[in-house]
Amino acid sequence: MTLSLEALANWEAAVLARISGARGTPDERDAQITRSGLYAEYPAIIRSYFDAEGPESETWLEVIKRTVFLVWHSFKALPVDSGISEVAESTVRDVFAALDHMIGNGNADEELRSMLAWYRDSFPEPFDTYGPVRNLDAFIRDVSTEDALEQLRESQFDGRGQLGMYWSALLGS
Repeated sequence: MTLSLEALANWEAAVLARISGARGTPDERDAQITRSGLYAEYPAIIRSYFDAEGPESETWLEVIKRTVFLVWHSFKALPVDSGISEVAESTVRDVFAALDHMIGNGNADEELRSMLAWYRDSFPEPFDTYGPVRNLDAFIRDVSTEDALEQLRESQFDGRGQLGMYWSALLGS
């Protein structure tokens, strides 16, 4: 059974709510989260996003936005904060390959362009390590970090999983 994007966002919210219940030092919180098995949730969530929709679906762009964010965030944030401990290299490569294909086919939008510019400018390591996303540099070439943030202020982030929570917090919306 495949899950809807709404169900996947709810799954993410439930995992984050349970993670936020861990108390103590980062090491103590990590041990609690590990014992609970919650670190296994995000690899399954990312895979479920890919299983929920296919490249021809009208929601594929949103799937790419969410999975690229989750992969990028898995490198940037502490697992005890994000709930994302380890994402398999094959999954990371699949996500970046799907992103490259989407950009290369001209199916990406301005919101994704702004998000990618922000991700690349603020923390490029995942793209540098697991790329290449051959079309990325040309796609974001003319977008500054400030332009990206300004563009994203117009976006709605409710109900978009951890991606939505991140952007809402960053933009103060």
